[in-house]
Amino acid sequence: MQQTLVGCAFCDAPPGTETGEAHTWGQDERVTHPICVDCAIQAEPDPEERDHVACDGCGLVVDTLAALTRFRVELGHLEGPLQLCARCSPGGIATYWTRDLEEHLVAAPAE
Repeated sequence: MQQTLVGCAFCDAPPGTETGEAHTWGQDERVTHPICVDCAIQAEPDPEERDHVACDGCGLVVDTLAALTRFRVELGHLEGPLQLCARCSPGGIATYWTRDLEEHLVAAPAE
């Protein structure tokens, strides 16, 4: 019997790390990815402009929610949405569902 070891789909956390699930919709069905606690509790930046949305991973601000991939996180007592840009979604996790990031870029996070 073959066993698949998984870590976090959003970072380099090794297999065996406590993970929950991050759900999003693919073309025809719901897609589930393992997510670690550190990725699930990222701070949500608060953009000043009403119609602007920030990536929860890096703080990149875009002018439409459609430029981000939205995940529903379920991890122990943590539950809620996580919005990530294509840059914070390594390996292209569900990014085919988003619009072109560069076209909707408003502001990069301050370094």
